[in-house]
Amino acid sequence: MAERLFDEQFLKKLEYLYLVSKKIFAGRVHAQSRSRKLGWGMEFADHRGYNPGDDLRYLDWNLYGRVGLFFTKLFHEEENLNIYFLLDVSRSMDFGTPTKLNFAKKVVAALAYIGLANLDTVHIVPFAGDLGQEMRTVRGKGRILKVFDYLENLPAGGPSDISRALRNFASRTKDKGLAVIVSDFYDEQGYAKGMRLVSANRFDLSAIQVHHRREAEPKYRGSVVFVDAETEETRLVNINTKVLRRYREEYERYNQELRRFCHALDCHYLYTLANVPFEDLILNVLRQGQFVK
Repeated sequence: MAERLFDEQFLKKLEYLYLVSKKIFAGRVHAQSRSRKLGWGMEFADHRGYNPGDDLRYLDWNLYGRVGLFFTKLFHEEENLNIYFLLDVSRSMDFGTPTKLNFAKKVVAALAYIGLANLDTVHIVPFAGDLGQEMRTVRGKGRILKVFDYLENLPAGGPSDISRALRNFASRTKDKGLAVIVSDFYDEQGYAKGMRLVSANRFDLSAIQVHHRREAEPKYRGSVVFVDAETEETRLVNINTKVLRRYREEYERYNQELRRFCHALDCHYLYTLANVPFEDLILNVLRQGQFVK
């Protein structure tokens, strides 16, 4: 039985976060998030010559009175924003208490709720070595229970291949939008090629890196056998103060490298530990404008 992650109290927190998001952005970011095309919206854009079959309501009679010719008014029409949550479900995410994956699921649920409440279209795409079975597209705040059900029953499994999964996502996804990668970004094969491809395919990209405190601040001492969560390779390591110092240097270097890469790619980046209150993280995302551009 999957662990129960979402309850009535969780839903109340989501409604609070949504109300905060409305105050922070006051509609400004939401409007910027949508692509716009010429159609029959509300904001005037241009004129074109009248064609038989055009809706007569959009004839510009004032212009006809001045020049004696019929012109049809065109308006900006907003399209719904597609939000894709690319959720890492590889075995390395199934670590810690709470696990990184369960924390990531709460983050995705919270951001999905805000998107659904704004009538955006939400997609959840799990990945490990490749893309998994994604949740069918949902829209509207009432669909959040479907999101909860999907996330609660989404298992961890498989080794990571971030670039392969992102490459397949970019090639198969025709409707552009916001792509939010939620992952620990542990992958010996790297993440750069896949992220560059998603960005080059005109997705607005955001990255949320989720780690556990035991990864950031290990307390091990003496001889310890480590087992790779994904390959099951074992290694005996003699840990002393010098080894811990070197580990922390490499750990910080790895995270800084990802941060610099994201900034160079114009990709929003946020690092978090899985034991912080998820609502604090979401508020941080919203206040920094990192959920939507």
